[in-house]
Amino acid sequence: MNMLKKTLLLLGILITLPALAISLDEAKDQGLIGEANSGYIAIVETSSPELVKLVKQVNTKRKSAYAQIAKRNNIDIAQVAARAAEKLEQRLSPGEFYQDNLGRWVQK
Repeated sequence: MNMLKKTLLLLGILITLPALAISLDEAKDQGLIGEANSGYIAIVETSSPELVKLVKQVNTKRKSAYAQIAKRNNIDIAQVAARAAEKLEQRLSPGEFYQDNLGRWVQK
């Protein structure tokens, strides 16, 4: 009986773990991450393994997209990322963070 309870508890924890993962929008809304002036996202202040994983996933996808655009237009990926940073900053919602040209975090 005790083993059954432990098994059910473990199963319950495993089922709820994916629900605990934070989305990009939630992290932005909570001020945990922001748009860096590099065209990628970055952690604003307090880090956690979950945030590090999210940032890495998003930035990997962005880098891939930037590389495709750069190749298609025969320009440097840094140019694509810089232009993306400008556009992403313009689309931020009030309260979200972005990094200014001096690297300071600013709340929109």
